[in-house]
Amino acid sequence: MNEPAKLMWWQGTMVPAGDTALTLANHSLHYGLCVFEGISAFPSGDEGHHIFRLQEHMTRFAESCRLVGTSLAQSPAELAAACHETLTANGLRRAYLRPLAFLGDGVLGLAAPGAQAQVAVLAFDVSGFDAAIRAQQPRLALSEVARLSPHAYPTKAKASAGYLNSRIAWLDAQERGCDDALMLDDTGAVAECTVQNVFGVRGRTLLVPDSPAALDGITLDSVIELAGDLGYVVDRGPLAPADLLACDALCVASTAGGVRPVRSVDATVFDTDNPVVAEIVRAYRQAELGLLPGYAKWVSAG
Repeated sequence: MNEPAKLMWWQGTMVPAGDTALTLANHSLHYGLCVFEGISAFPSGDEGHHIFRLQEHMTRFAESCRLVGTSLAQSPAELAAACHETLTANGLRRAYLRPLAFLGDGVLGLAAPGAQAQVAVLAFDVSGFDAAIRAQQPRLALSEVARLSPHAYPTKAKASAGYLNSRIAWLDAQERGCDDALMLDDTGAVAECTVQNVFGVRGRTLLVPDSPAALDGITLDSVIELAGDLGYVVDRGPLAPADLLACDALCVASTAGGVRPVRSVDATVFDTDNPVVAEIVRAYRQAELGLLPGYAKWVSAG
């Protein structure tokens, strides 16, 4: 992703991006205590913007902070307003927003008693490469790197510490000539990819892994609701790798990439032109653009 836009929201005011005076004594740098979100914004009308599923992202952001043992001074509604303010200040419409909450300088030691999170909202202009990302049909490698166990790590928190696990799996997949890794949990069931959820299609049924090691993806949640409204069956539960590999088609789902068909998992090749996948991809795209009747609830206008 390219450099962030010139201005960011920082603790209630707009400042130049990076102008935070953080030092190497930053608590989150030492201990990985940072939570974040990735949120998509789109053009709306002639000059406006809207943000897709903003309330759900802000609710998960606050819950992630709670799960890692820190607190926010701002409410989800205040942080939602900060996202709109960041877009407007930078004159952005098609953008990727990255709210961050972390502990600051001078609080070394794991306990950090009474520490309240500092919050920033960065914005990235993604208009120049959005179409290329959405067109990718990734090749996955079934990873030997297991997803972190919920008994050892708060897997439902979107927290930076957990993404070291993702990076190790991703590097292994790259070395094997693939684009991403398909990761299992510590029981051997399918969890997710490194930064994306995954689901399969068999006939008119969506097979969705339900692993406690996987993040509750907002894009995946959108897919599940859309698929049900389109008349498809959604079967969510534990999935062995063989269950997923036996599907007619496979998809990944994420905020940045949307919903995309998977080309292959190792030597297993999937149908990237599957009509069920095509309908779901089209419906999701219309929903995030604010063009799908009945889904105005997912769009926050700015």
